[in-house]
Amino acid sequence: MRLISSVVAVASFIAVSTNAVYAYGALGHTLTGQIAQQFLTPKTTTQIQKILQSYDGLLSGAASWPDQVRGLAQYKWATPLHFFNPVGDQPPDHCSADYVVAGSDNVNGLFNMTATMRKWAITPPTTPKESKTLEEALKFFLHFMGDIHQPLHDSSRDRGGNQAPIRWGKTKSNLHSMWDTLMITKDIKDRFNDDPQAYLDDIIKLAKTYWSDASTWTACDPIKNADASKNPWASTTKDIKTLCPIQWAMDTNALDCTYVWVNYSSTRDYSTDYFQQMTGPQSNYLVQRLLAQAGIRIAAVLNEVFDPSAKLPLTKRRPGGARLLPDY
Repeated sequence: MRLISSVVAVASFIAVSTNAVYAYGALGHTLTGQIAQQFLTPKTTTQIQKILQSYDGLLSGAASWPDQVRGLAQYKWATPLHFFNPVGDQPPDHCSADYVVAGSDNVNGLFNMTATMRKWAITPPTTPKESKTLEEALKFFLHFMGDIHQPLHDSSRDRGGNQAPIRWGKTKSNLHSMWDTLMITKDIKDRFNDDPQAYLDDIIKLAKTYWSDASTWTACDPIKNADASKNPWASTTKDIKTLCPIQWAMDTNALDCTYVWVNYSSTRDYSTDYFQQMTGPQSNYLVQRLLAQAGIRIAAVLNEVFDPSAKLPLTKRRPGGARLLPDY
């Protein structure tokens, strides 16, 4: 299956290239794209296939592109949009998610890219330049959605953990890289016998049967999205009810105080009890949960952008009344 093959390829690459540095890791972005693809409406899928022709219409293939171009001068403007760096943030004692309206950060980047996609969804591009603008907006959107769900992209301490050294078994790393890549790859190896498809299937299963609040993940405070004093792109995005990056940044930032930075020590081996907590039931399978939230929210926003007339069943009910995520 083409969807899964991209995950396998990235997982194999990371396994032999442990010194590579990625924002949320290429594997993390690939997985969020994989998850999102499964919740797109047919019309949205068709639109995405037209936009991402060079990626065979696969969100997973396009999601890591912004990291690949970060070193190019023409994309230097996008570098700060990978992060949300609140002033005064000092976890685990104090987590702050103060949002700067029209600032250069992850939240504003998501508002901007969504507005750009919506503009061209309403009036389709007619020139190669316009088509490129739409494609790049989609690729940045996919990537920034992954980033905003990585807790250390929402933390100011020690440059988002990049300057927070840790031990990882017999090797040295840092807190940011561990959350980007190391925990995901170890979880796939240890619990799923190095099978990325089994890991992906488990995330979908957890979203549909285990996380009881999954049906609420696409709920937003409409005021924060529609209020021009909070969202400079509100005139274009106000009707997109599932777009709420301010709230996502606040919720993910809060995890830095409750989980990520608790009992931080540069001499601690994070591949043991810490890893087990973040990938296990003690934290509600937090690492997988964040990947699931990113993917499901990506799909919800894209469905509203490209298929606004659809009556999107954001939740379904199983026998007994339990709420279930939709299958499209």
